[in-house]
Parts: sequence; C-alpha cells; structure tokens
Amino acid sequence: MELSVIDQIKQRLEVSDPLEFFKYVKILDATTNQIVSYQMWPHLEYLIKAIYKWPLLIGLKAKQIGWSWTIAGVAVEKCSRTGANVIEISKGEDQAADLLAKSRFIEENLPKHLRHELDKDGTFLIHFKNTQSRIHTVPSTVTAGLGETASIIFPDEHEFHPYAKENWAHLKPTIDAGAQCVMGSTAEPTNIDSNFKTIWRGAREGMGNYYPIPGVNLVVNEGEVPGPNGFFPIFFGYDCRPGRDDEWYERTEKTYDLPHQFRANYPKTEEEALSPIIGRTVFDALSLQRMQSKAIKEEEIRQGAVHIFRRPQAGIQYMAGVDMAEGRGGDYSVLWIEGKDGLARELCAVIHSNRILPDIFTFMSCELLKEYFNPRVICGADAWGQMFIGDLVSHGYDKSKIYASDDKREKLGYQETAKTRDKDLLEMEKSIRGNLQIHYIPAIKEFFAFQIGDNGRMEAAEGSHDDLVMAACKCNFGFIRYKAASGGIKVTYSSTWRG
Repeated sequence: MELSVIDQIKQRLEVSDPLEFFKYVKILDATTNQIVSYQMWPHLEYLIKAIYKWPLLIGLKAKQIGWSWTIAGVAVEKCSRTGANVIEISKGEDQAADLLAKSRFIEENLPKHLRHELDKDGTFLIHFKNTQSRIHTVPSTVTAGLGETASIIFPDEHEFHPYAKENWAHLKPTIDAGAQCVMGSTAEPTNIDSNFKTIWRGAREGMGNYYPIPGVNLVVNEGEVPGPNGFFPIFFGYDCRPGRDDEWYERTEKTYDLPHQFRANYPKTEEEALSPIIGRTVFDALSLQRMQSKAIKEEEIRQGAVHIFRRPQAGIQYMAGVDMAEGRGGDYSVLWIEGKDGLARELCAVIHSNRILPDIFTFMSCELLKEYFNPRVICGADAWGQMFIGDLVSHGYDKSKIYASDDKREKLGYQETAKTRDKDLLEMEKSIRGNLQIHYIPAIKEFFAFQIGDNGRMEAAEGSHDDLVMAACKCNFGFIRYKAASGGIKVTYSSTWRG
C-alpha cells in the first residue's frame, strides 16, 4: 500500500538519527558480489558518531575496514537534508567515479519511502531534486577544489592524491568558512612528507599518548579531543575489523613480497603506519620501535613542559644538549639530559616547549641542570643559543661546564655547519642502534620522521620538527667527542674532519 505524504515524512523523521539510517543501508560485497546489509561494526559506529560530532576529522587507517562505504552512506544521509553540498576528491577519475557509484548504489537500494528523485545522475554528479542537495566527486587535478563551495568535503585516500597540496590549498578557504572535512587514508611508505601526513602530525602534535577506545580497537588523542590544528584524529589498526586475529595477520603477511607495504596496509600502531621504507630512514626504524616498547612513563611532569623519567642519582654521568627557539609558537626549545652508567645511556629528563620565552626557559633549565649535578652543556652558537648561554652564566652556571669551540674558552657554544650537522646525525644513528634508551614518545616519533629526502639531505619530514633530534645530537656529541682537559673542556676531532 502506498504511504501518504504525511506517513512518509513521519518515517523519514524516525531515521533522522544517522545510526538509524544505516540500518536501511545496503552495500555490494566485493568478495561475493552480493547485495548485503551494511555491517555496523563497533569501529564504524564510532566513526559515524565522530563524523557527526567533529567539524574536522582525520583517519589513519588500515585497508578494507569499511571506510569508503561509510563515507558514501554519510554523503547520502547528508543529502536527505535540504541544501547539502558534498564534495568528494579521489586520486583519479576511476576512483572518483567508483566512490560516487557507492553513494548511488546506497540511494537506489534504500526502502522506497527513503529514496529521493534524482534530477541529475552522472558519472561525477548526483543531484537530489526534493532537497536540492548534491554529491559532486572530482579527481585530484591541479585545479580540483578551486572555487568550490561545500557543506562537507571528503578527501578520500588523500595520501595518494597527485595534487594533494594544491587541492588542499584550494579547499582550505571553504573549510575555514565552516565546511566540514572528513579525511581518511592508508599511508604510503615512499611518501615521507605528504599533505596527509602533515595534517595528521598537526592533529597529533603535543597531544601525548593515544587513548584506546574500549571494545572498539581504535585509539584517539588522550581525552578524546581535537589536535592543535583542529582535526580530531582516529587511528584504525588492522584488527579493528572483526575477524582479523593473529592467525589472519600471519596468513595475510605471507601474501606480500614487500614487508613495508604490508605494514602500511595493515598497521598495528600509528608508528608502523607512518614508518617509511627502511632505506629512506635516517634512524633505524626497528630500533626505534623496540625503544618505544621499552619506554617508561614520566615519573613527574612540571609546568606541562618538564618531563622527568629518571631522578638524579650519584655515580651517574650526566650530559645535556640544548636546541633553542624564540618560544612564540613556532620551533621548540629543548633541554635534553641523558645519564650514562657504564656503557648504557638513557634520557633522564627533557624540557620541551614552543611557548616558553627564552629567559624563562633558561631559568627552568638552570634549575633542572642543578638537580642533575651541573652536567656539561652543549648548546648551539647561533643567536638564540648565545642568548641561552649568556643567561645561563648570569644565573651562576659554571662556565667551564659549557662547551666552547676554542681552547681558550672565549667562544662558548657549538659552532654548527652543514658538515657537523650531518656527522652528528650519523653518530646519533649509531647510538640509536646501540646503547641509548629514549623514553619521551614525542622524541621517538620525531626520530621516526627524520628522512633522507629526494635531495639526498637528512631532514625532518614536512610538518614535523627536528628540535628534539638536534638537542639529542648535541648531547650525543658530548658523550662521544667531549674530552676533559686541564684548561676545562676540549673537543677532539678526526684528522680528516673539521668542525
């Protein structure tokens, strides 16, 4: 029996809840090629709720977890409302057409009282007549997104878009004007500074450890809050999809000839998902992964920037490295204190902030250094470093404990050049593989993001920082090259290397 208009409206109101709407959704099973009901797995229920909660959302995910069908369903549900304008951007034309085809399939297989009349139905555009809403999907080209207005944007598999940065620049004004953005992708290990990874790091920067969502096999920022760039990040590991146990993992791994590609497609952790091809990392990824698994939590956190892992102990040799910045929200200032007991070294304390002004940072550093028995300090000799050293001395710190680049100790500070930087990074790499244990997770992630770029230089991936790495390098330099001398401290170099 044909429902009256009023009854149809009532039934539409009953499914105004998106989760209720998905109970009516049918999808095409890629394995069996059969029409099946949408499976509301726990991680997909969380995803749907998150999409309707957060204006900006980014998902770093394993493959085949139901993301694309969920996005296609959300697009249709959004268009059941008046005036929705959905923009989907995919890698190429085939992918764009395929994503829109999923939305079309969902719309065509809804119960009759939930379907809409389409007055435009093309390869890249669906227009809903009654609600005046539309879904427009486009491939990633140089001009994709230019001049577009939207209520919600779905950059699908953004990591693989050939013009991701250009598209993002075109879409950013629309997002800044209030459009919602839901971005999801697996990671590509050969693309170390992609726009997707830059946005992901911006959502994770300074957010501490992940918080696992009980019973869902997802992890988000601690406290379930957006990151500094406004995006709410969700990591979808390989096992968020039901049925993927250890046996499945081992069986699937055997079907891959390239281990790094398998880890990217089915990651266990965020670090594994973002881990590049081993041949392009400056620091050994396996050593960093082992280091992270052994990392301990802070014993104490002071003022939100001082992290204590091992309290001072008599008989331990301490060394400090410093990398200074202006403290106005850009680069970070870092004090890195390591302890050495025999051949073993570990990070004991670190100050890490980009919001502490130099004079306050120096005072905090001086107080912490005194706790650790006034260790030797290696700080760069640039303008910010010189300011730090001058203030440190004015606070009463022993000048003989501060590295000088000349025997007369008239030039306090470490003179850094391109050659010394490369050598320090290579020596740091040896220590990472050797006897050093780092507990500070943001530092381990920064080491992960240090890559050999296409230009052959060792550098932080775009969107990442190098302040923790360079402070650690100075401390490492202190343990390896610092030698005691009667006139204070002296450094030794190989006969073929000039620092």
